[in-house]
Amino acid sequence: MISKVVVKKKDGTLIKGTTGDFLPNKHIFHVHSRRQDKYNIYEVIVNELKAIFFVKELEGNKSKHDIPKKTIEPQHTIGRHIKVFFYDGEIIEGLSHSLHLNNLGFFMTPIDPTSNNERIFVVLSSVETIVTDNQTIKFSVVQETEKLCHVCRNKMKDEWKYCPFDGTKIK
Repeated sequence: MISKVVVKKKDGTLIKGTTGDFLPNKHIFHVHSRRQDKYNIYEVIVNELKAIFFVKELEGNKSKHDIPKKTIEPQHTIGRHIKVFFYDGEIIEGLSHSLHLNNLGFFMTPIDPTSNNERIFVVLSSVETIVTDNQTIKFSVVQETEKLCHVCRNKMKDEWKYCPFDGTKIK
């Protein structure tokens, strides 16, 4: 299935286009982008991202966010209410029924039915804190004794010279 996406990298860069090969357990997918007469295909590494926004329209309303100014009754209240705090200071609220912390990320849907976002795939390596069911889950800095890939933040074995997840040379 082809989906319209806005991919937001950790550095704030956006890629807008369509994808047909994103899966939540894959480390790499592709975005097809057409701007004016230029067509590009981007290979995207999931752990370099903040989130993937599956949208109704590629040109959204920047003044509108997924934290409504007033309480809006969600049309479908399936899932539990969560509030995601990113390392860059952004906060997104929504509903999730797939909050698995041992995966690359998880899906959530906005609580505002008028949002341009149909669903959001939140990349866990860009999350500082999640609040759900009156519980706060803090993603602490990994202990210095663990060797991590500096790009995807996956755990590495000491003998590895390259990350098996994204191919980065380990420092």
